[in-house]
Amino acid sequence: MSRWKKEEVPEKTQYMREWLKTDKGEKYKERQREYSRRYREKNKKKVNAKQKENYDKVRFEVLCHYSTDPPKCACCGEDKLYFLSIDHIKGNGSEHRRKIDPKKKMGGNGFVYWLKKNKFPKGYQILCYNCNFAKRQNKVCPCSK
Repeated sequence: MSRWKKEEVPEKTQYMREWLKTDKGEKYKERQREYSRRYREKNKKKVNAKQKENYDKVRFEVLCHYSTDPPKCACCGEDKLYFLSIDHIKGNGSEHRRKIDPKKKMGGNGFVYWLKKNKFPKGYQILCYNCNFAKRQNKVCPCSK
C-alpha cells in the first residue's frame, strides 16, 4: 500500500472523494454504516477479539518504545505486561488528557492509540501500577529511595 501527500492524490481517489459528497455518496455511506453496525452485532465476539488483539499489539509497541524490550517498570523493574502503565513524567496526566480530549470521548485505551498516532511524544515512562500510584500520592515512588 502506497501513501501519498495530499497534492499527489490519484485522479480516481479525488473522484471518489467528490462522489462521496453527493447525495448518492451519502446514501452509500449510510448503507455501509448500517451494514457495519449489523455485522458488529452479529459477530460481537469476533469483533471484540480482533479489537483486543489490535489494542494489545499497539500497547506492546508503546510499552517497548518508552521502556526496554521486554518492557519493565522504570522504578522497580516489574516486567509482567498486565502490571505496567504509562506515566506522565511531569505528573500532569489529567491536565494533559483534558487538553487532548476535551469532550472526554477517548477512553482509557484511546491514549495508547493517541501516543502512536502522534509519533511517541517525549515526556512518558513505563511504571507498574503500584509505582505509578505511589508517585501520584507522594510525588516520589518509595522504590526509588
